[in-house]
Amino acid sequence: MKLKWAYSLVLIPFLGHAISFNELTKRASEVSEEIIESNGRANAIDFEKASALASDPLSIETSARKIKADNTNDSGTEYGFMLDYAFKLPSFQSAKSNEFDVQKKGIEYETYTRKGLLQVALKRGWLLYQLEYQRSLILSEKRDFSYQAFQIGEKKFKAGRLSQLELLRLENEYQSTLQELAAVSMEAEHAQHYLKEVVMSDQEVMVDDLNFAFISSVALEERLKKAPLLKSLDLRIDGLNAQIATLQHSKIESFSVGVGMTQEPIQNSWDVRLTIPLAISSKNENKIAALMSERSALVNVRDVIRQKLQLSVQGLFEHLKEREENIKKLADNEKKYETLFTMAHKGYEGGVIGQFEYLASKNAYYDARLRTLQMKQNYIEEMAVIEEKIGEIW
Repeated sequence: MKLKWAYSLVLIPFLGHAISFNELTKRASEVSEEIIESNGRANAIDFEKASALASDPLSIETSARKIKADNTNDSGTEYGFMLDYAFKLPSFQSAKSNEFDVQKKGIEYETYTRKGLLQVALKRGWLLYQLEYQRSLILSEKRDFSYQAFQIGEKKFKAGRLSQLELLRLENEYQSTLQELAAVSMEAEHAQHYLKEVVMSDQEVMVDDLNFAFISSVALEERLKKAPLLKSLDLRIDGLNAQIATLQHSKIESFSVGVGMTQEPIQNSWDVRLTIPLAISSKNENKIAALMSERSALVNVRDVIRQKLQLSVQGLFEHLKEREENIKKLADNEKKYETLFTMAHKGYEGGVIGQFEYLASKNAYYDARLRTLQMKQNYIEEMAVIEEKIGEIW
């Protein structure tokens, strides 16, 4: 039962329907809480913009007062009303409209960045799942080989050709391999669970067009210019510029025109009123100065981050290059260990090599393959760090 359970963990994930990585990304984006929220905020900006640029409502001003004059004919009640409408200046409306446009652009880029980082996480998750699957295959082979060696050892022990200590050694080897396989199978299950969770699926996730591959630093400079950290700072600076422009045009945001009528005891009159606010206060200037100070700080921060990012990514690429060379060397070593095992197998069948020496040569071959996978895992982890900084997959 334990053997069947271990096989099922290895085989079941690869019996489902495979999809492309783009399909996987699309599905994950559709159910991403952060992306859904960002899209909602981007839509809300349109309504906020329409509200801010909409005309102010008409207002009606009424008045009434008692007039007591020396002549009783001139005494009585005075009534008046005025209909008032405010006109927003086109320059202010244009600046305010641009402020909302820049704000929306920032939210849309945030959504774009989240999709890029989601792709990075999905790529990392899928490649790590593939590695765990490959580990499980190797350890399944190792388990079967250890079990066969243990069975042969039992027969030899019963025939008096093997000591109890040597039999115990074979049994421990087999049990140790079972534990290794169980641990790796669980890791594969965790990796698959992450993929299922991120796309909200109860089916096994399979990708048919994404496999482990080395990356190069070609066009690195261009990618760095579009890095999320730098681009988000650019958009924040654009946002501050838009706010400054709005404040510069808001010294006089609007003027109002009123039309009304006044009824007095001895006459009636039509009245017209024009109201223009005077921008004598230094309120806007202080706000503008504050925003300009913040903008200068962001410009300096952007320059610092650009240099740090370049140094960081270049250093990571140097590490990746070393890992790539090590992986290729390990792959060559695998072939050597495979050759040694083939020779040991022939020697074992010919009675020249003992069982334990044969077992050691086979385990050395398995361990060489597992070391290659471990180095690939380190490569994938470091590659994901670079891709997170760049904001997209290679």
